[in-house]
Amino acid sequence: MTKLIQVTDPHIGATPDYRLAGVDTRRTFGEVMDRVRTENADALLMTGDNAADYSEGAYQHFFSVMRSFDQPYYWIPGNHDKISAAESVPGGKPFQRSVEFGEWQLIFLDSVIPRSPDGRLGPEELQALDACLEQSSSAHIAIFLHHHPVNINCAWLDQQCVQDADQFFAILDKYPQVRAVFWGHIHQEFNSKHRDILLHSCPSTCIQFLPDSDDFALDNRFPGYRVIELNDDGSLITYVQRVEILDMGVDENCLGYE
Repeated sequence: MTKLIQVTDPHIGATPDYRLAGVDTRRTFGEVMDRVRTENADALLMTGDNAADYSEGAYQHFFSVMRSFDQPYYWIPGNHDKISAAESVPGGKPFQRSVEFGEWQLIFLDSVIPRSPDGRLGPEELQALDACLEQSSSAHIAIFLHHHPVNINCAWLDQQCVQDADQFFAILDKYPQVRAVFWGHIHQEFNSKHRDILLHSCPSTCIQFLPDSDDFALDNRFPGYRVIELNDDGSLITYVQRVEILDMGVDENCLGYE
């Protein structure tokens, strides 16, 4: 069995005084990662919006925290990230397309549209996915991206769904070894299925968005992360762990952010 931890949307600012909807995102990221240390995982998966503004200061802090772990980690970009900016930071780690753990292959995708909160894979990323799946010799595959490829019954966020999700799933449908898709972006837990493929999102390490809301709204749930246990027979167990962080300072009157 391979144990993975998915962490997403820390929104780390360029300087320690950065706040998102009143929340010190460096503090909440640190407290969530302290809990992650107790999980004895095989690897950590960071699924985007690692920085709030793709600044050097944000990525320096992000990578310094990640380097403090003994386990390997892998990251994908979110709409607040820029791959070139992250990769240029001393001590950082390049974006990686895939990695294998036992009978499983994990594939990482870039769903970012520059300067937009919306998601899209685009022809090149879809082609890369198809080629990766076609060439894979792994018995089981899990896919990770930042944006949600299905509607989540949250009207304002569903406007930011992966625009070419139909093409994405058309590719997945050709490969029965695909077992699950995981993403971030929506700052809430979501669980569903596409045919036999499991679909899961992950809470943010900072603010949470209210499920089933037509307009931007914050939830009062605590930050969290997702545990993913991959079995050699292709089955998996996954669940969300919340981290109780008191006095987060959430601005309940916040009407959105960029």
